[in-house]
Amino acid sequence: MERYQIINIQEIVREKQGVAYQGEIGVFVPSDTSAIYLAEGLPVYVNAFSYLLALQGKARLVIDETEYEIFPGCLCLLSPLHLTCFSEVSDDFRCMFLCLHKDFVDRIGVFNLKQRIAKGMHMHRNPSVQMSAADTVVLKESIENIRNQILRQDHLYHLELMQNALIRFYLELDNILDRNIQPEGSGMTVTRNRMKLQEFITLLMNHFKEEHQVAFYAKAMHITPQYLTAIVKVQTGKTVNAFVYELIYSEARNLLVSTDLSIQQITARLNFADQASFSKFFKRHAGVSPQIFREEAGKI
Repeated sequence: MERYQIINIQEIVREKQGVAYQGEIGVFVPSDTSAIYLAEGLPVYVNAFSYLLALQGKARLVIDETEYEIFPGCLCLLSPLHLTCFSEVSDDFRCMFLCLHKDFVDRIGVFNLKQRIAKGMHMHRNPSVQMSAADTVVLKESIENIRNQILRQDHLYHLELMQNALIRFYLELDNILDRNIQPEGSGMTVTRNRMKLQEFITLLMNHFKEEHQVAFYAKAMHITPQYLTAIVKVQTGKTVNAFVYELIYSEARNLLVSTDLSIQQITARLNFADQASFSKFFKRHAGVSPQIFREEAGKI
């Protein structure tokens, strides 16, 4: 597999001039084809649940080594488990992206967003659905509503407005999926090693902040660390440790830029032994200390 990157919402929104709330909800609408590509065209894992709604033109999107034709009205539901990359985009292609970080979902106790997100993400093996023109308009308006509520930062009930906008979006999405989703088992065949890789990434998304060691993930999957290392290395070109550390580094960047947490608090949240260990880790990846990174990002 060629090189890939793990990126977070704040980085996408900053690069593509979208709007975001604390690095946990992001909406962006690329204005031209050059704004479609992420990470200089490399395949990416986005540290979020993402929804791509195609509005105009056509494109080819590679999702986990399978290429999908994207036409107006196509909705792609992408979990953090999906490795994605555009391989072709027409000059007139236009789309909308909605990204939602797992931490935001975890804090919402009403309406059980987790179950609704999981329902859509069950399409992991066939993550694209073609919708009617009417359904496309409904979802477009729902995403635009989320964007509008994110921008209402002075509203006394800003958080509640965004939560209600998300609830509307998921109600509309459920309605569409219930009418359009393909029967279970109609998706692409997934190899055993690919399934193991997906299982590993699922565990990683749930535990990477607390668990940094290969042995934890291998034990949870009932395989040896050596076997897990071989699976990940063959399919991603990187070691398990590199995969874990890239995700930690992505989350560290997100926390530094989009929150007011102190360096010590971020150290504790990402389960480093002490601030010196975290700072050494971060500087090795970023080339600068966490404090300097935060200061420089604030100038952008």
